[in-house]
Amino acid sequence: MNWLKAIGYGVAVWAIMFVAASVCIALKITDPIIMGIVMVIVSIVVLWLLSKQYKIASLSKGIQVGLVWLVVIAILEYVITVRGFMNGDLSLYSSWSVITGYILIVVIPAVYGQMNK
Repeated sequence: MNWLKAIGYGVAVWAIMFVAASVCIALKITDPIIMGIVMVIVSIVVLWLLSKQYKIASLSKGIQVGLVWLVVIAILEYVITVRGFMNGDLSLYSSWSVITGYILIVVIPAVYGQMNK
């Protein structure tokens, strides 16, 4: 696995999701359920497209890449979102959509890899 490529894609996933969340906020989509549904749908599309772009070719590579993405995204989310915008409030991590998103970060590249086996 190319670590730099995997880390770079993890940063890209986080950045795209950050922009998507910012757009939702700008459009005044503040209901947590609607925002969560939108973010999960965007996550699925983004993760699938970046898995395809990364050319994940097996289940094991998909799991490895997904785990790297998860670590990168978790670090960026904590450092920038939680500490920078939420003043250290960890309530973000109790949201069903964030938990679902974190699961999808590993599952989607794995499923994509399995399908391309």
